[in-house]
Amino acid sequence: MLLSAVLILSVGMTMPAAAKPVRECQIRILRPVTDDMGHRWSAGRLLPVTIMRRDANGTSFCAHGGSCVPRMTRDGQAAQLVNCKPGEALGNGDFRLDPNPVVMSRADAGKMRTWSAVENKLSTLGFSNAASGTWANDYDANPASAHGH
Repeated sequence: MLLSAVLILSVGMTMPAAAKPVRECQIRILRPVTDDMGHRWSAGRLLPVTIMRRDANGTSFCAHGGSCVPRMTRDGQAAQLVNCKPGEALGNGDFRLDPNPVVMSRADAGKMRTWSAVENKLSTLGFSNAASGTWANDYDANPASAHGH
């Protein structure tokens, strides 16, 4: 029994720690706001976003395949980027959001860029958003693994 406990502890101590999920771009809701799909968000909420959109309605922050939250309302600023900044133009008024190394560590910013590139490549190959995100996390956690290849 004591030998079993020692064996379990020694194996558990040599196993690698679980990788933390890659941080994502987020916005903070500054005042109650309704997104373009009719969802009402309360102040203080953090929401994931993937692009910034500029159109006739102003600037919005949008989730991948989801809704867009306006940056401004008639009452003032409603949302602000937390850990990312606008990146290159994607066309049609959309801009990629890039990690902001001033706010997040350079290591986290680099991991996020790698994760985003892998997810985008898998999406262009026709994989679903869910599968692309899961496999991008696997790759980011261990690029040399069988799943990484």
